[in-house]
Amino acid sequence: MNVIPDIKQLYEQHREALLRLALRLLGDEEESRDVVSDVFARLAEEQRAESHAYLFTAVRNRCLNLLRHKRLSERVHRLLPIGEDVSEELQTAEPKDEMEAMLQFIETELTPQTREVVRLRFREQKRYHEIAEQLGISEAAVYKHLAQGIRKLKARFNP
Repeated sequence: MNVIPDIKQLYEQHREALLRLALRLLGDEEESRDVVSDVFARLAEEQRAESHAYLFTAVRNRCLNLLRHKRLSERVHRLLPIGEDVSEELQTAEPKDEMEAMLQFIETELTPQTREVVRLRFREQKRYHEIAEQLGISEAAVYKHLAQGIRKLKARFNP
């Protein structure tokens, strides 16, 4: 059985409905197209044609993961400005003290693994799967470490 034509047929049959689902969940047309394309690309890579239900579940799950990632990233950026924002923050006295306190907190209060995950995600802007691969842990573990680090930072700096 040749799987690729089956994927093309699934794509043609379900693309519009999957795009509508992704657009409802994400509210962004470009991201919705990317999610649907990613699902079909993965399907083609793995050489398996799945059912209609799989496609809708996969698109929904990828959308939910993207939304969760965005919310987590926004929370961390509010708590721990990274990149150009840091240099601007460090130029004033009060933010400098707070930033130094945050950096010191990260160095002393977070576990080495959590500290490294936070560094890779927010300083090096790596994606969850890249961090997981580099550290030899699962993406779920990456999420757990980030959530734990953010929770501790929030408890300490936003009581």
